[in-house]
Amino acid sequence: MKRFYNALFVLAIPAIFLFFTSEMLYPTGSPGGRSGSPGDGGHTCTDCHSGTPIAEELLILSSDLLISGYNPGETYGMFVIGIDPDAAKFGFEATAEDNSNNKVGTFSAGFGGFNQTILNNTAITHTLLGTTPIADTGTIWMFDWTAPTEGVGDITFYTAVNAVNGNGSTSGDQVYTSFFVASPSTGVSENSKILSWSVFPNPSNGNVTFRNSKRDQNSMLTILNLTGQTVWQQEIANNMQRLDLSNLDKGVYFVRFADETQRLIIH
Repeated sequence: MKRFYNALFVLAIPAIFLFFTSEMLYPTGSPGGRSGSPGDGGHTCTDCHSGTPIAEELLILSSDLLISGYNPGETYGMFVIGIDPDAAKFGFEATAEDNSNNKVGTFSAGFGGFNQTILNNTAITHTLLGTTPIADTGTIWMFDWTAPTEGVGDITFYTAVNAVNGNGSTSGDQVYTSFFVASPSTGVSENSKILSWSVFPNPSNGNVTFRNSKRDQNSMLTILNLTGQTVWQQEIANNMQRLDLSNLDKGVYFVRFADETQRLIIH
């Protein structure tokens, strides 16, 4: 009888394994080539998970690269965020490519063991530990990227984020794609002319500083949640002002000022 139950346990192992992994086919990280970039042939997690990718802005970002561009050989902090209040797990892959769709620069994993490099450090993805949401609406992965030793023109960063609903299958999941472009640093980049203000630190615990580069510009600062509802509003007149947003719930918000919008993460 003991042998019979042992045999049943052995036979059940594949089913048990399938039960815990079927909600995400690659819970320990992407196999590579799924960032949605041209160099990856546009492939995303939808190759295995059902659904149509949704394009979003600023799911992958480095404020330094966006504002000032990159210097050859320098290392920059970056992050990818996953946003979906219905997701039970998250996964991602990110990469960087030049205008010829060649992968450029190298990634290095951030602290905490939530992400790992793949494809000879030219891409980065989640780990098993990094699939668990850190807030009700999503999660964030932080890591570094080192620019190539020589300038290669504009570099585009791509990511595909998989929001898994946890129904035990690959159906009903949602994949989001995003990208941004970093230009070679010229002291003052074109991107810095676009961004006339900033809120930092970002992510933050809700205590942030607003900095307006146009001193003569007074306007209403509005913070909206992911459904577009206004959750905080105040007229800003100073060049620099501290804001206490700690009463807001943890999550991702949109900050709007002077017809420009940026994302703010409160954790």
